[in-house]
Amino acid sequence: MKNSKKVLSGLMGVCIGGALGVPVEFSSRNERTIQPVTGMIGYSVHNQPPGTWSDNSAMTLCLAECLCDGFDLEAIAQSFYRWRYEDYWTPHGKVFDIGGTTAAAISRIKKGVPPVEAGGRDDRNNGNGSLMRILPLVYN
Repeated sequence: MKNSKKVLSGLMGVCIGGALGVPVEFSSRNERTIQPVTGMIGYSVHNQPPGTWSDNSAMTLCLAECLCDGFDLEAIAQSFYRWRYEDYWTPHGKVFDIGGTTAAAISRIKKGVPPVEAGGRDDRNNGNGSLMRILPLVYN
């Protein structure tokens, strides 16, 4: 039970952090210095209501759910596919944002490319999205 509280706390932290970041995505450090985020805001960059978790939060929830049955790359890939194309684990029943590298990888999965080969190979395909959704692996 103690570990389940840690897992839940971690997942809630990811979702809260995502919800704080969604409205100010792509803003500059200077903009945030002038107008810091001090609470939940909404209807900005992606026109989402306050408290809307991010694409990375949704994919974190997909990963966490899959890991409950053990580590299976195919299951994880299919869960990401479901998020992208079937709106699974989305905060309001619709994907409203997806990074280019992630979109390309999930598109390759849709075409039947195995998960270990679906990622891009270019130096520019090393975004930080995977780092934002890696927390469930700590608990695995």
